Amino acid sequence: MEPRVVIGTMALVLGAGLAARFAASVIRIPEIVLLLGLGAAIGPSGVGWIDIPFDSTVAQVLLTLAVSFILFRGGLDLSVRVLSRRVISLGLLVLPGVVLTAALTGAVAAAAFGIEPRVGFLVGAVLAPTDPAILVPLFERLRVRPGVAQTIVAESAFNDPTAAVLALAVAASITTHDTSLSRPALDFVTDVGVSCALGIGLGVVVALVVSSRRTGIWRESAALAVITVVAASYAAIDVAGGSGFLGAFLAGLIVGNMGEIRHRMHERHEAEVRVVASALAELSAIFVFVLLGSDLPFAAIREHWLPALGVVGMLVLVARPITVLACLLPDRRARWAPGEIAFIAWTRETGVVPAALAGILVADGIEGADIVTVCVAVALVVTVTLQSTTKPWLARRLGLVDDEPPLHDSAVAE
Repeated sequence: MEPRVVIGTMALVLGAGLAARFAASVIRIPEIVLLLGLGAAIGPSGVGWIDIPFDSTVAQVLLTLAVSFILFRGGLDLSVRVLSRRVISLGLLVLPGVVLTAALTGAVAAAAFGIEPRVGFLVGAVLAPTDPAILVPLFERLRVRPGVAQTIVAESAFNDPTAAVLALAVAASITTHDTSLSRPALDFVTDVGVSCALGIGLGVVVALVVSSRRTGIWRESAALAVITVVAASYAAIDVAGGSGFLGAFLAGLIVGNMGEIRHRMHERHEAEVRVVASALAELSAIFVFVLLGSDLPFAAIREHWLPALGVVGMLVLVARPITVLACLLPDRRARWAPGEIAFIAWTRETGVVPAALAGILVADGIEGADIVTVCVAVALVVTVTLQSTTKPWLARRLGLVDDEPPLHDSAVAE
């Protein structure tokens, strides 16, 4: 793309973001819904002002950096003290929970589209993760009880690599007709191990160099150091065979909880880091959802919308609630209230990672990739428009909204 085209496209996307923000404040619906709609309006299916295919290098770079910044911002706002009481629930949600969601959704996909069970399971695996790109901005504005909000945001960060490894392993088995589970299991353990080790390591490094103590050689450039680490961590961890997204989230979690390793930033430097991280996450969310809206496959949706809607209905109304109940009820220490369980069960927006996985499957020519793409597109539209718009009402109805500042300002609240 020529420089003027790139600059013009960026101006259009940012303009759409400003328009969405203004309209959202007037008509009182989530900004994300409007960003998707404006993206569709100015994309190839609309007036055609922007045309950035999801599998293009430009789109992949923008989306990769955007999701990394959003995840870092999400980790920055979480408290390990709050999450430590819910570690069993979190572990169950991001490991067996993803598999259970994929299996239940995949069974309906196989029946609805008349495809073999393995291909149906692939559909379920791609749809299984929730999306931090939606949830982090949403919970910044929605003052849900910290224990609930932070569990949901952490789940959305951790279940992305889980679902990605599962989906790609199933895709490989479809291609090779290999039914063995040993290779997918090994891939998963390697992915998570590399991601956690490097993500935590990079997080500790950046915490030390921005600290107010003697190790803080970049304390005066804390915001720049953070941006550098987010970009570098994704590249390094991805090359090493892990999930750069999980690494970015863990780095943010470490920096946001520096006190746990007996280091702190100067108050002014910490404020700068949070302001810059918030601005980058906000900018990233605009690019993510405008690009997703502009690349929705409307022709395929019109052809297969009915079975895809059935799959998404199973995902939202059956698979997610069953998974949440199965994963939260055994955790007696967390003491989940019925209203909290109901709210978490209603939280499963689809977003960037399933869309990226669908693009990979299409590019690799995997059997059933076209069905995966349609189901992801329908899930994206349905979950964002239905769940994001009703979540504030549901949180208030269930008595989960606190009057305290959201997330980091109430990080140790219960």
